Amino acid sequence: MLEWFIVAVLAIAIYYIINKYEKKIEILHELIEANRESIRQNKTHIEKNRDEINSNKSEITKNTHAVNQHKKRLDLNQELLTELKDL
Repeated sequence: MLEWFIVAVLAIAIYYIINKYEKKIEILHELIEANRESIRQNKTHIEKNRDEINSNKSEITKNTHAVNQHKKRLDLNQELLTELKDL
């Protein structure tokens, strides 16, 4: 009789532990699903930012060309000013 009582207590304890961990696993699955949606949203933001970075790179290239032209003009103007001062 005592053996059956111990077996029953062990069975109830195992059942309790299994249910406890099953609930934790369900919660973990819900968290994983919630994070998957966030990851998808972040991927779209990353793609959008990548496109903006590429457009900014092209603008930077254009601006670099304009800066170089202005620098050449500035250098020429400075040379002319030094020549005028020497006269």
